[in-house]
Formats: sequence, C-alpha cells, structure tokens
Amino acid sequence: MNALPDSLDEPLALPPLPWRAARRNRQQLKQRGPFLLVTSAHPSLQEHRLGPHLHPQLGRLLQPRHTSSAEATAAARLPWAADNDCFQGLDPQAYYRMLDRLAPLAENCLWVSVPDVVGDTVETARRFELWAEACKRRGLPAALVAQDGLEGMGRWLDRSWHRIDCLFMGGTTAWKEGLLAAALAREAQARGIWVHWGRVNSKRRFDLLCATGALDSFDGTQFARFRHTHLDKGLGWAHSEWQARLWRPR
Repeated sequence: MNALPDSLDEPLALPPLPWRAARRNRQQLKQRGPFLLVTSAHPSLQEHRLGPHLHPQLGRLLQPRHTSSAEATAAARLPWAADNDCFQGLDPQAYYRMLDRLAPLAENCLWVSVPDVVGDTVETARRFELWAEACKRRGLPAALVAQDGLEGMGRWLDRSWHRIDCLFMGGTTAWKEGLLAAALAREAQARGIWVHWGRVNSKRRFDLLCATGALDSFDGTQFARFRHTHLDKGLGWAHSEWQARLWRPR
C-alpha cells in the first residue's frame, strides 16, 4: 500500500514518555556526537568497539522493514533513529507498525523521519503537515527530510521550526554540498534542532559537512553494505571530529 492515507485516526501505541525528558536526553547526546548511524542488525554492531566498550560514536538506523532486536538496541543504551524508507516507496501500514513498536523505546531515539517525497520540497512539506503528529503522539521526535529548494520556503519554515526535532539533510549531492543547505543546517543547529546528513560515503564529504558546524549524525550505505571494510573507518572519522570539538571554542 503506497497511497497517502486520508486521516491519522489509526490506533495509538503506549502513552509516550514525557517529551521534556526525551528532549533533554537528545540534547545531552548532542555533546557526544557526531554519531554514525548504521542499518545493521543489533548483534553485528557489538563487534565494533573502542576498547572494551561499544564505540561511542556508533548508532543504529532502523527502517520499517528492518526493526529486528530494536528492544535490545534500546536496552543497550545505543543511540538510534528510524528512517521512513520512502526511497523504496512509502508503505503507510508498515510505517505505522514501526512507530507502534518503537514508541515504548523513545528515550534513546534521536529522530524518526516523517514520510517525504524524494526530490519534491512542496510535497514533502505537505506530508510533514499530515504525518508529523503520528510521531509526536507516540513521543517520537519528528525529522523533516530536507529536499532541494527548502531554503525558498522560509514562511513555511518560520511557522514549522517548533515542530521539527531533527532536520534530515537529503536532496541531491550538488545541493547538499552547497551554501544554501549549509545555511539551513546552521539555522537548525542554532535552534537546538538535531541535524542529520544522509549518504555520507567519503571522507571529503564528511569533512565538508563538519565544516558547516552542524553535524550531529550521518549515515552512508557503504558502512552497512561493506561493514567489515568501512564501518570502523567511518567511526574513526566521527571519533576524531568529536575529539577536535573538545578543543574548539564554543
């Protein structure tokens, strides 16, 4: 099922955690970033350590078709987020099932991306208006997926920032690496909003995004698809950036 539903009158999951406590936890995690979020099974992530502990920059990225052992991930206090999987085509029922499963685990949730339309800023904003409440009512932080041209929707953003818990920087490579996207990310960061960047598969792009001063987490397909080859390398990038931030003036 890929059509947008007419209403959000679906059954609710368990009552959400107090939103202030969840937000406070997310702000504390901001000081430990950036995090590399990986779409991998929970047991496989246990292999990636810094000394005797799980790597401090490691997090997990869930999807509607990939929520196995989500409870174990939360119990391990591993930061996690959830993508809507719209790149593969939105399945509303699968998305709702994911939200219901994740609602009791919201304390360590960084964000859940609200359904978007790849390459269409206006339609993505419309979907955010329709779907963000489904996350909020479950105590899950809602992420807006930024598409090319979002900077031109200033009036809509002005009345929407307070509902955006995370700005997920999507869009084309050219836009994502440009000045307009960087300015949006910095504005979100200044407002205390989590900033995530998708498809970061090279050190060059990672360094470029670090230079924006607005990078809390990132993902990249190579870190999951070729985990044994690339994940520890990416975690090394993230850990070096975390160490560098300790010495930068605020």
